[in-house]
Amino acid sequence: MAAAGSGGREGGAGLGGAAGPGAGSGPRGPGSSARTCEVARRPAPAALHPEEVAARLQRMHRELSNRRKILVKNLPQDCSCQEVYDLLQDYELKYCYVDRNKRTAFVTLLNGEQAQNAIQMFHQYSFRGKDLIVQLQPTDALLCITNLPTSFTLEEFEELVRAYGNIERCFLVYSEVTGHSKGYGFVEYMKKDFAAKARLELLGKQLGASALFAQWMDVNLLAAELIHSKCLCIDKLPSDYRDSEELLQFFSSIHKPVFCQLAQDEGSYVGGFAVVEYNTAEHAEEVQHAADGMTIKGSHVQVSFCAPGAPGRSTLAALIAAQRVMHSNQKGLLPEPNPVQIMKSLNNPAMLQVLLQPQLCRQATKPAVLGTPYSLSHLMNPSISSAFLHLNKAHQSSIVGNTSNLFLHNLTHVPLAQQQLMKFENIHTNNKPGLLGEPPAMVLQTAIGIGSTLSLKTELGHHGEAHKSK
Repeated sequence: MAAAGSGGREGGAGLGGAAGPGAGSGPRGPGSSARTCEVARRPAPAALHPEEVAARLQRMHRELSNRRKILVKNLPQDCSCQEVYDLLQDYELKYCYVDRNKRTAFVTLLNGEQAQNAIQMFHQYSFRGKDLIVQLQPTDALLCITNLPTSFTLEEFEELVRAYGNIERCFLVYSEVTGHSKGYGFVEYMKKDFAAKARLELLGKQLGASALFAQWMDVNLLAAELIHSKCLCIDKLPSDYRDSEELLQFFSSIHKPVFCQLAQDEGSYVGGFAVVEYNTAEHAEEVQHAADGMTIKGSHVQVSFCAPGAPGRSTLAALIAAQRVMHSNQKGLLPEPNPVQIMKSLNNPAMLQVLLQPQLCRQATKPAVLGTPYSLSHLMNPSISSAFLHLNKAHQSSIVGNTSNLFLHNLTHVPLAQQQLMKFENIHTNNKPGLLGEPPAMVLQTAIGIGSTLSLKTELGHHGEAHKSK
């Protein structure tokens, strides 16, 4: 780790040791070249009219506190929605649901101001002999989207995030000084499913010259003093850049950072980016303004704000993990079930419906060109145990024309197979002999009583025709 320990000074020198924030060459400290780092700031956006700056900041602060969903707890057991409406008759209710088992009402009001007023008015209020507990609803559907183009408008941001589901609120974070976007924003969805879909789709999405980053956020961070990030992501560094001390020196010229580290994964450099953290959000903003577009060893680096809240070390770990996920998605790699999970799921009728869908829902089909029936294409994944394929095949070959019924009839074999598999949950499916001399797939076949391994290519080609269940 390149700990932020030396080489910096507080004050007004520009990045790289120049006299101003937009000029100068690289650091002139020991062992560094004046040509290693050059500052060529990106064109600054046009200054906004003071009224526009005020309007943007007012809108941002309004959305920060716009939590309009409340919980009314400790209601009488038989309390109805109408009683809650009557209780809150001075407010505009958009939604109300009473869970009598939890004795709790889930209420959505017109805006955050009404929610705060209702909490002040009715928290510990005596209602039919019960002291009510009124508080804001927690949310698990809040995302922070970073690496947005700074020219991105609020309307464009809303259009981007609304594509994944209904939203409760969304807003960009603006500089308190200039009123310009800082390149990140927040979105809260109506449902967690919407947020999860957005996070998956937006992570790594190319927007202009940048790849977006989306992460879950704690709603308690949505406060005026917390939403401005102290961490910067230094992206597009040369892939072979390893000089942590030099990087620290570059980013100590204006303000001394408290954390500065190149990205490493399991002890090796992943290359291409680093994270720098400062004492205050104001310091981070000054450095970002001065450093974005600087050249390090011939590469124009991009300096952007990270999501606020987490310290630099945690932020760096999150970015490394996100990069790993993005690379996996680009290769088409998705989490896949292991044989144990598959066999466990056979007790689930819905899973059987999916696995046997071709036999249950289609007439017989012709084998594919390479011998594998089209009806089994969704099972032909190397990560799915060949043992399950043999299980399905064996029953198909027993009585042609009554495949599905026979397979379902013989599910009595499944619990035994599951019991055997519980001993091998940590063994990856493969065809190599295990410590006891047999590949793991053989254990499954033995437990089910199929016998020795058969050739997947030849056997599925001969008995791969699907039949509709009668």
